[in-house]
Parts: sequence; C-alpha cells; structure tokens
Amino acid sequence: MWELNVLHWFDSIHGTVLDPAMVGITYSATSGLIWFVLGFLMTCSPRWRRCGASVIVSVVVAYILADIMIKPLVCRDRPFAVEDFDLLISAPDTWSFPSGHTASAFAGATAILIHSRRWGCVAMLYATLVGISRMYLCVHWPTDVIAGAALGIAAAFLAVWVMSRWVPFFREMDRGDALV
Repeated sequence: MWELNVLHWFDSIHGTVLDPAMVGITYSATSGLIWFVLGFLMTCSPRWRRCGASVIVSVVVAYILADIMIKPLVCRDRPFAVEDFDLLISAPDTWSFPSGHTASAFAGATAILIHSRRWGCVAMLYATLVGISRMYLCVHWPTDVIAGAALGIAAAFLAVWVMSRWVPFFREMDRGDALV
C-alpha cells in the first residue's frame, strides 16, 4: 500500500530538526483556532472585513463537513492503529478520514486566496505544511490529507459563493475590490 510507504518514510526521518517544527505547525492549526483569530483580526479592518468573515465562515463549514458529517460516516482508523509508528504527539481519539486540520487550513487559506492573491499564496503554503505535518506525525493517511485539502477548498468556495449571493454585505463584492 503506497500510503504505508509514505508514512514509513516520514516515520524514518523522525528524530531530526523537523520534529519540533512539525509538532508546532500541527498544534498551531488545532481546532482551526489560528484561522478564527486571524479572521476576527481581519474583521476589525474595513479593508479586510469581507476576507475575515469569509475565513471564519469557510472554516466553520469545513469543520461541519469534515468532523461532524464525514468522519463519523467513514470511521477510518488512524495509521498508528494499523501500524506501529513513532508518535510525537498524543494519539488523537477521533476518526482519520478526512483530516480536519488540513480541511480547516485549506478552507481558511482558500478564503484568503479568493480575496488576496499575495496573502493567499502565503496562507496556502502554511495550509500545505499543516497537511504535511499530519502525515509526518503519522496521525493521518495521505488520502486523509488530500481529501481534507479538497474539502477545505470546496468549503471556502461554497461559503464565499453563498455569502456573496445571499448576504447583502457580500453581494456588492466585485473583483475590482480585491486586495493585493
């Protein structure tokens, strides 16, 4: 199984300088807190208000889809329940598919990207590192991370589309108002 090969490779490089970096990245994305704080701070500025609201709503939508709806339906075991991996963090007690950390990271990053290409690229890099950290720590299968990323991106587009269609404040949003 190719997924086991990927995780065994990550497991084999544990004990390097990457360990604290990957643990830090994964903890920074726990519960989507970083996105809620960033979204709230953005809403404090008129220039970034739409983007901040988009980030918050996108992350909430991703959470509902990934953690509340899909995980209990799929009930996929985590990698460490199948193989003996060296865990660098406490073993999560939820199901594996899809990665909620990755879903919320890509939802927040995509929401930023929709409003600002420059900052969106930075956010997407961070979201990618979150996904990699989940595999590095052997708490998610690669397909969990891929599905989480796809789900997060879809959640952001859905959230921004719904808000721009049915929320008056967002209906007036046009591409000329995009941030740089």
